[in-house]
Amino acid sequence: MLDISCALPPTPDTPDLVRYAEELGYGRAWIYDTPPLQLDVWMTLALAADRTDRIGIGPGVLVPSNRHALTTASAIAHLESLAAGRTAYAFGTGFTARHALGQRPLRWTDVAEHVRTVRSLLRGETVEIDGAMVAMLHGSAQAPARPIEPPFLIGASGPRGEAVAHELGGGVLGSSPIAGFDWSVWLAFGTVLDDGEDPEGERVLRSAGPGAAIAYHASYQRRRPSFDTLPDAAAWRASTLWMASAAASTSLSLMLPASPR
Repeated sequence: MLDISCALPPTPDTPDLVRYAEELGYGRAWIYDTPPLQLDVWMTLALAADRTDRIGIGPGVLVPSNRHALTTASAIAHLESLAAGRTAYAFGTGFTARHALGQRPLRWTDVAEHVRTVRSLLRGETVEIDGAMVAMLHGSAQAPARPIEPPFLIGASGPRGEAVAHELGGGVLGSSPIAGFDWSVWLAFGTVLDDGEDPEGERVLRSAGPGAAIAYHASYQRRRPSFDTLPDAAAWRASTLWMASAAASTSLSLMLPASPR
């Protein structure tokens, strides 16, 4: 089954855009987690939950280093109290969010440990974090009863990420289709052409151009051999040598892509 969803940056307009996406029939709205560039993902999701009834919502993807595991577990519990049955939570190593802080993406071992910890907390278990035993101490009137077990996905970008997704038994979210999972989310960038519209017209370039730009930056920054096969790769490389790769990748990632579920 193929569901069409959308991905949005958390801006002041995003909750209303999620409501509009619901009216248009989108299956889900994923909200980015990039605090250096955009507003808070959890406040945006809460407002979106309050303004919608059917559409699925969730962060895509959460970056573990942005928050303590208990903070994330508490935020998930809060969103579950607002939109139970239509949430999902994706976690990743951080591309834009980490580079905007001058940091490399996280290690997959750290992502996997963070996800296991958040899951354990949501199940009502006590876990060790930074040498101390930690648990959700919320009373019955303060949060949904544990266990809380919504769907978790992993934002994979290669075999190591896919291995973590298989290990944790959830779905996967990537910039290209990934086989072997019951739930595979493909983040696709583009726009819909009107009849007879010029693919190189100003509106098309304004709508779809940022998606192409971020694909070039991601491929180049991750030193993928496939970068040199991209159209005009040499010209792109020559035109951007003066830019810091992190600043370039983050400044061009603000867009509203549509993606299959």
